[in-house]
Amino acid sequence: MNNPFETYPNTFAEIYRKRHKCETVMLYTDDDLEASGEPKLNAKKKEHWVNEACAAGYCEYCHGWQFNEWFQEKPTDEEVNDMILRQRLKCDLAKKVKRKKYMEKFNGADKNNGQLITLCIDKDYKQVPKLAEEIISVIIQTDYDCLLDAAATIELYGKSETELRPHIHIVTKKLKPDGAVAQLFRRKFIKPKWQVYRVDVKPLPYECGEDYVNGNKGDPSEAESKIWNKMAACKKDKEYRLKHNLQDIYDLTA
Repeated sequence: MNNPFETYPNTFAEIYRKRHKCETVMLYTDDDLEASGEPKLNAKKKEHWVNEACAAGYCEYCHGWQFNEWFQEKPTDEEVNDMILRQRLKCDLAKKVKRKKYMEKFNGADKNNGQLITLCIDKDYKQVPKLAEEIISVIIQTDYDCLLDAAATIELYGKSETELRPHIHIVTKKLKPDGAVAQLFRRKFIKPKWQVYRVDVKPLPYECGEDYVNGNKGDPSEAESKIWNKMAACKKDKEYRLKHNLQDIYDLTA
């Protein structure tokens, strides 16, 4: 369904510019009626206020205290346009929340089913910090319907705290099959513009995904620590983000 404030801005502009007119109705008074309820021969209907506030003399519109339901004084064109934009954004937000709540209920996302989406970036690209933030910005603006309660982080170190392997991790509640999500992100980001060469989607409990994105990857096993100290890599990631003014966590629901 289209956003009506986007589709019919001129109609809403006319409504917002129009002064409120208090409603009246034409009625006979009791003195103009026969005992049977029929009007007398020369009786005429008189105008009466519909709202009690108007009849009692304390209506804010009758007294001119309020121009209409939205503005206290006659609005300018700029004020009308601002109102339409605010209502459009509110409508978009309401649709977004409703859609995601429906998806959550329909797909059982409340059962702590999650996904970890990983976008791997070319390590030789020189503007990784700027590029990674642009990718995250595009994801937020696109408002993917496969993301719910999603958050992202930018990491630079993978199997070694000395070798750069830039990538973006995204944790989300699971709304769509892993393959469908992977294909969606591949079509968007595996292009020269974004320098993304691989997209992986891994199912996992949502809370575990949150921990992973937050850098709580747990202690490495003895065998694993010989080739990859995860916590050392996480520390280097944090130092890199601080140096390049990157956030530790990006809220994708913003």
